[in-house]
Amino acid sequence: MKQDRAVTLLGVLTIIAALLAMSVGRFIMGGIILLLAFGIFWNRGFGRFNDRSLYEKVIRTDIDIADLYRRFENMQTPLGKPWIAQHKGFEGDSIVFGPSAYKDCVVISRKKGDLDIKHLTLVDNIVRREEDEYRFSGFVDPKETEVTPEHYAKFAGLKLASVVMIRHLAELVESLAAGRETEIPSELDVSEFYYHNSCEGFFRNSDGVNVLKVKNSYHPFEARVLDTDGNEMASVMPRAFNGKGVVIDNAGYDMYADGKHFGDISRFKDGKREGFTADTDAGKVTVTIFPACMRANISCNYMVELDGELKAVIGGSPNILFESAGYCENDLILSYDDDYLVLYAALEIFIMTLNKKFLK
Repeated sequence: MKQDRAVTLLGVLTIIAALLAMSVGRFIMGGIILLLAFGIFWNRGFGRFNDRSLYEKVIRTDIDIADLYRRFENMQTPLGKPWIAQHKGFEGDSIVFGPSAYKDCVVISRKKGDLDIKHLTLVDNIVRREEDEYRFSGFVDPKETEVTPEHYAKFAGLKLASVVMIRHLAELVESLAAGRETEIPSELDVSEFYYHNSCEGFFRNSDGVNVLKVKNSYHPFEARVLDTDGNEMASVMPRAFNGKGVVIDNAGYDMYADGKHFGDISRFKDGKREGFTADTDAGKVTVTIFPACMRANISCNYMVELDGELKAVIGGSPNILFESAGYCENDLILSYDDDYLVLYAALEIFIMTLNKKFLK
């Protein structure tokens, strides 16, 4: 919540700066600053706190921490199974998932009449028993680790997995708080990890093995997925361009698989939700954008659903500077069902290609 207030203050100060610029006749500069303010508030989100925050959810309920732990204790997550500790910022016991190698934790704590579900990396605030000290060894030391596209993608992947996990934990707790019959899954958001950087053009798995190859450019438009031998597996093509070769978005897009038409893609906006829909031979695909994950510098994030079931999460990081690779786009996929991996890769490379500012 402190971070939420800090971002709000930054946005307000930015608006004041824009108004001051306009008051002295600098309308263009004032307009640019207003656009910056809009970006701050968009990434912060709108509406209730739970709608705005990626990193913290608050649920009004009298569910006991001990009772909630009994329900969750055997549930496997990207940060492992939960355990009990105390957190310096809360009274009583907390449920802890993690930490990861990059110190990611998701902690559920009691705060008066609320349950607080939060992502944190300040592991020193967790008060643990001596027998739990083993959980806090083996952290990646950033001072001794070269920041390569691979290492950065793994770091960002855990941040993205954590915010998705917070969302789904909050949904479970809200369902329990409402007294509904709630099935607790044996696994929550456990996924396979893949990453891609534009300098090399390969999708790799968590072991660094080449799985797919991609080719993309904006002029001329190209968004293709190939196997590692160079055979095309899928592609997406805009239906229309203007005289300067710029995509005409409202004309829609065609997706191809193995050389045959596979589906029709179009943009949608429905209230607070926006993204892409695709009527494909496999079913109805919905690709919904969600706010930037600033702790991982990934700003182009999408949930991929097939017939209403979450199948993958896509995250994109434009133009990051690496000593080993220079500037490159660095993207990742959290796959919950590898049967559709080529589809996720085609959607990822298509979306990133659409906005040429994400390209080198």
